[in-house]
Amino acid sequence: AWMLAGMGAFLAAFAIAASLVPPAGESFTPVQIMIRATGTLAFLQLTFLLCIGPLARLTPRFKPFLYNRRHLGVATFLVALVHGGLVTLWYHGFGALDPLVSLLVSNPRYDTLGGFAFESLGLLALGILFVLAATSHDYWNANLGPGRWNAIDMSVYAAYALLVAH
Repeated sequence: AWMLAGMGAFLAAFAIAASLVPPAGESFTPVQIMIRATGTLAFLQLTFLLCIGPLARLTPRFKPFLYNRRHLGVATFLVALVHGGLVTLWYHGFGALDPLVSLLVSNPRYDTLGGFAFESLGLLALGILFVLAATSHDYWNANLGPGRWNAIDMSVYAAYALLVAH
């Protein structure tokens, strides 16, 4: 309940701040504000998730978070999924191509840094977060075995690197 309340408070505060104080010379639609809010929230949640382990070793105050990392990880995936869905539908949902196909083929400029297709990095990170969320239950830990499950769990670092690049 605290996690959901915090997520809702962040999204509301972000939306209010973006509405009241838009960047100079720019205006955003409510959908664009939610795209930025959910993307920022997912990134901050994943950053916090990766900090929980080291912080729990430094001080016992973070141990309750250690036991609830899976819940926060699944919530992070869901927020990232909302972000990806909003982006795909808002920017690619009104053309002749399927929105997902449009997302992948609309910007083929992988050879320049300025025009790089950052959307593909976000899509790869979302795929990794999906696998992590799907295998977060104890059932998968028991059936995959600790070695395989740990390898999947460590892919969170690849997802984080992709999100930083995204």
